[in-house]
Amino acid sequence: MGTFLSISAVVGKSKDEVVNSLANYANAVGGGLRREDGIDSETPNGCIIEEANGNTSVFYPDDFLEWDDSSVFISKELNAAVFSFHIHDGDLWMYILYHNGEAVDQFNPIPDYWDENLPKEEIAKWKGNAKTIIKRIPHLKTSDIEKYLVRWNLDDDDQPKAYPTDEFVQEDWQLIDFMNKLKLPYPLDDDGNPKGETYKLWARRLELVEQSKRKIARIEKASRGGSFGKALMRFQKFHTFQRFQRIARVVLRATSCASGLCGSNSR
Repeated sequence: MGTFLSISAVVGKSKDEVVNSLANYANAVGGGLRREDGIDSETPNGCIIEEANGNTSVFYPDDFLEWDDSSVFISKELNAAVFSFHIHDGDLWMYILYHNGEAVDQFNPIPDYWDENLPKEEIAKWKGNAKTIIKRIPHLKTSDIEKYLVRWNLDDDDQPKAYPTDEFVQEDWQLIDFMNKLKLPYPLDDDGNPKGETYKLWARRLELVEQSKRKIARIEKASRGGSFGKALMRFQKFHTFQRFQRIARVVLRATSCASGLCGSNSR
């Protein structure tokens, strides 16, 4: 599996403003945002926020699926331009640019990635617009970024760089070159360590891991009391199918051990 990541890059706003707005979003959807040390990009619920050059970026947790929703919220609440960046499975990078809660531009170098029969008018909507971007980032010229906003030729084995000074060719990590050109901070260093402040974020579709641990404990206790089926039904309401499968294996092992059926080779 390739890289998946999501970032909200907020133009012209401080870290404190963005933190407050993200916390407001999380609270509005039944979640929360909590300052916490000892977090990296792989920590469950780990969120990294960095300010640089007068702009602020939010690096979201791996399982956070609401990056567009949160970007819209922050953009509207702060009346700001916000890039909602995404790398999908190591195959491409893309963005939607919001301003005051409205989508004003979007780009995907493989617009028919999810649908090879995508109509031409839909493909055209994802070509990106350098002029729209430079209206919101004054130091830029269209010539500084327009070569990023091209459709990739997937049949070309020798992928080009957009600009000679770039580090990356037409690949997922070209996102870093694009962000650097816009002076938007990327909140991790070259070794993947956080450069900004670290938080725990949970939301509508991302449960706080500490809560999950308590639920696992309750399920294991219920399974030992003979309520295995009911416990799993309760658990399934709160978790995706993959998590359900993983915890089901834990509970099955617990019940087997309680019955004396598990040995040293159980996993």
